[in-house]
Amino acid sequence: MEMTRRSFLKFGAAAAAAPLAFPKPARAALPATRTLGRTQLAVSELGMGVMITPNPEVVRAALDAGVTYFDTARVYMGGRNEGILAEGLGPRRKEVVVATKCASYGSAVSIAASCDQSLAALKTDWIDVYQLHGVSSRGQVLAPECLEGLAALKKSGKIRFAGVTTHSGMIEVIDAAIEAGVYDTVLTTYNFREPPGLGAAVRRAAAAGVGVIAMKIMAGGYSDAAVPALNPFQGALRWVLRQPGVATTIPSHVTFEQLKENLAAASVSFGARDALALEVYAAAIESRHCRACGGCVGQCPRGADVPALVRALMYREGYGQPELARETLAAASFPCASCAECTVICRSGVRVPERVAAAVRFVGEARA
Repeated sequence: MEMTRRSFLKFGAAAAAAPLAFPKPARAALPATRTLGRTQLAVSELGMGVMITPNPEVVRAALDAGVTYFDTARVYMGGRNEGILAEGLGPRRKEVVVATKCASYGSAVSIAASCDQSLAALKTDWIDVYQLHGVSSRGQVLAPECLEGLAALKKSGKIRFAGVTTHSGMIEVIDAAIEAGVYDTVLTTYNFREPPGLGAAVRRAAAAGVGVIAMKIMAGGYSDAAVPALNPFQGALRWVLRQPGVATTIPSHVTFEQLKENLAAASVSFGARDALALEVYAAAIESRHCRACGGCVGQCPRGADVPALVRALMYREGYGQPELARETLAAASFPCASCAECTVICRSGVRVPERVAAAVRFVGEARA
């Protein structure tokens, strides 16, 4: 959809004047339950990504509200996030499914060491879903050291099921996970701006018994792009929940209010007003939100990880998490500061040179 700034503002004004059509139940119903692939684990379709949640009381509130799937990682919040989840769950840990991700998977030994650290931080004797973190290629998924390391952890009883997570190269990663036959779950970026073919890959995984968890479902969460009276974030959640093959979702619940809104959104079906909200929101974020199609990969002659730097800016501008943005840039290939001109072209509309310049400024501000 092509939309000029003038038509966007006109469209937004008309939407603001329209009566609200979102049904609002007096209290949010408990999230519906779905089965997580061949694991046969019953999980709430509205899970919780704990990644940027600083308050364990929000975790406890989600648990009280019926959320039963919680996702964290060894590296989140400088290694503190697993402890926050453990504190929030407390003695009720057995009531839920806990998923975390290893910090390093260069060898079976490093996978095992990271798992032991997570077990200690989570204060648990087992991890329900243990995942390779941020995989982007078939080779990583099928690496013998990864398959051996995860198999050993399963045999030891330290983990129940194994999975992979992916922000880029998602279709390749999902198909490789199906092929491997070892991975029980895939956590993938999946939202209404999905790249071509991703929905079909999600359905293939589900048909093969691989449980699919959707992340980045709010397509950036840019509050400055939301039009009054049209809530694209509720619509984005409902869009994902109606997609075939999705077992659960892990939006962030940083505050009690976010948790309340997401619980309410999940209890209502996707409708025409949601479609309108997403259309308007998509037009507003097109120049800065990565669809994770992979079209830019390999374009930079100096090897810049363009998807990672665009994602880092999303964490800063959409999530409001500058520290997470810095961590993402620090872990990526980012030789952009010394370039006179960026030649990378995005076929989905992201203005990559502008994003690169913004990332360079952001790094400079952090060092100042």
